[in-house]
Amino acid sequence: MKSTLSIKDEKFVEDIQLVIFDLDGVIVDSEPLHDAAKHAILDHLGIQKDVDFSRSVGYPLHELWLKFIKEYNLSQSPAELERMQYDFIIGQMRERQIPLSNGLTDVLKQLRQQDIRLAVSSSSNRYYVDRVLEYYQLSDWFEATVGGDEVPEKKPAPDGYLRALELAGVPASAAVAIEDSEAGSLSAKAAGITCIGYRNPTSGEQNLASADMIINSLSEISTIILKG
Repeated sequence: MKSTLSIKDEKFVEDIQLVIFDLDGVIVDSEPLHDAAKHAILDHLGIQKDVDFSRSVGYPLHELWLKFIKEYNLSQSPAELERMQYDFIIGQMRERQIPLSNGLTDVLKQLRQQDIRLAVSSSSNRYYVDRVLEYYQLSDWFEATVGGDEVPEKKPAPDGYLRALELAGVPASAAVAIEDSEAGSLSAKAAGITCIGYRNPTSGEQNLASADMIINSLSEISTIILKG
């Protein structure tokens, strides 16, 4: 496992201006909800199939649902199935009162106290990103947020991260990404951003080899990034 000390040098820490968070699996532990939503939709459509969705974590939902549409000749569009998935998840967050990821609130406060700016880059659509941030009263914490439907290509392409950098007016060399998936870490690195891979056990077996370091708790972010 990569050491959390691998990029903690004085110059790097001094240069950090922006931390960009992935949404699902980082800000909120929602990957199990995505998995449950996908199975619930298949059941609703009468598709009895045991599917391991762990390899789809972080990758575009459009591609996943298009595969099922073609395989089962479904009448719904990928966009309709994505909306069904998002609505299911948001409903579960409210009904089950799913908390934010452990340690996130403290990390956000600590970063802001040191004038480090915050952003979100997600593969999920704007519809979902806005509703999740609003539900958790986090909208005002992030000065730039990017949904996957707002860029030409979703993760693992770099487009979402490049857009976040553009909105914040920060160079890639002064940013850090927090990612829990293979697709997300590949996306951040393709954008030239230092990536901290968060090994969230509920995100499935994710290959985080492309990340610059790996953490097992969000609280470690403060140890790595904060000055003094």
